[in-house]
Amino acid sequence: MPVDSTHPEYQKCLSKWRLVRDCDDGAYAVKLRAGGSDSAIGSLKGTAYLPPPNASDGSEENKLRYQAYVQRANFVNFTGHTKEGMLGMVFRKLSTISLDKSIDYMLVDANGDGLSLDQMIKDAASDALMVGRYGLLVDYPSAPEGLTDYEVSALYLRASILPYPAESIINWRTSKYGGIKKLSLVVLQEPTLKPSEDGFEYEECMYHRVLMLRDGVYVQNLYDENGDLVMYAGGPDIYPRQSDGSLWDEIPFSFIGSINNDETIDKAPLYDIAEINISHYRNSADYEESSFLVGQPTPTFSGLTQSWVDQNMSHGISFGSRAAILLPEGGGASLLQASANQMPLKGMEMKEMQMVKIGTRIIEDGGGEETAEAAKMRFAGQNSKLGSIILNVESGFKKCLEWSMMYMGGSSEPEIEVNKQFYDATIDPQLLMANIQLMESGVIAKSDVRYLMRKSNLIRHERTDEDLDKDVSAQSPVVTEEKPTDSNEFDPLKG
Repeated sequence: MPVDSTHPEYQKCLSKWRLVRDCDDGAYAVKLRAGGSDSAIGSLKGTAYLPPPNASDGSEENKLRYQAYVQRANFVNFTGHTKEGMLGMVFRKLSTISLDKSIDYMLVDANGDGLSLDQMIKDAASDALMVGRYGLLVDYPSAPEGLTDYEVSALYLRASILPYPAESIINWRTSKYGGIKKLSLVVLQEPTLKPSEDGFEYEECMYHRVLMLRDGVYVQNLYDENGDLVMYAGGPDIYPRQSDGSLWDEIPFSFIGSINNDETIDKAPLYDIAEINISHYRNSADYEESSFLVGQPTPTFSGLTQSWVDQNMSHGISFGSRAAILLPEGGGASLLQASANQMPLKGMEMKEMQMVKIGTRIIEDGGGEETAEAAKMRFAGQNSKLGSIILNVESGFKKCLEWSMMYMGGSSEPEIEVNKQFYDATIDPQLLMANIQLMESGVIAKSDVRYLMRKSNLIRHERTDEDLDKDVSAQSPVVTEEKPTDSNEFDPLKG
């Protein structure tokens, strides 16, 4: 079996992922995607999502007409706007990340190429929201053989978290080891750009990285663009080792899904919106085509004689406010203009309402203002789904950070908390004062009160308790100005 063999579930979902990603990319990607070549019109740009009105006509005239048909169509990116709105709800507040000193470099460089951990979390949340799948591999570069300890330390080797979109995870398998289900195979596609001999041109080559458990031990293999094993000094097999020198008994690869963080492919959350988005685009094409064909006024004449036509229409007719047309006796003229077909427009309006209901963004469609509480209740289900995705992202990255410490030798448990408060909460002043009194009486801690104040945005989310305590201790004490004493007021000390 060749290394580029794909899992059966992978092929089933690939077209769905492509649809969502094209919609997210916008009109350019949608109008550029070509379909099959099974029709007479051939595989033209745009046919993947906008079928030709007359696919059986392979003439150049019909192909040019179809190109104009695509160009006039209006694709409104509801899918991309919905995704951006959801991510904006999540990342409107900074994530809280606490790492062991052994891996704190990941805050600014998590993948070895300068991608910060916070940005990687955003990318993972974006892909999990769009296609419901993302992958993370914790890797550690091996030092060349024969180097001294000093030379190895000079290489500055460290663990990294490598991201893989759903399309790059082409095959996988699980097996039972002592009654425990573990990943036993993961095949990853890695597109690589190879420069030409002159260094100015590039050729895209597809490498494949194979992660497997062989006799219960984690081993890596790399295959080049020809499907041949890449050979290293010690052979084709790479056996990663932990900081204590021991081999791995598991593959440090984590799936992130929209439902569960396991190997099964979850439903793409934005697929339903993308499907309606394409249908809305097709309605727009029909409406714009109809408006173009019948929207131009056409002059009509009646009662004309052949001699008049020969005399006055040999060079065409000019009409408008500054033109005059002399008609023969009994002749008449009028402008014929039909109304555009309104059915596609009605279909567009209906699909827009459907996308609003599916999505989480609050879009005012006229009809008065909506209370904040009503909005919260209306979108509680979607927010719950979004919150589940964010919890999966947190869990996946936390596991990868733990694996990273097994490479680097850290000890303290990593902490990641991504915002799951998607709207501003309001706090009752009486409730706040009651909590302050409970703190002063020793029932609850100061941190509990501050947590409540952060949720209501009375304290900035990124300010830790340590920051607040430091600032409070550094500020000058508040001095209450004494009320001046009236000279005529009786003073018991003076009599």
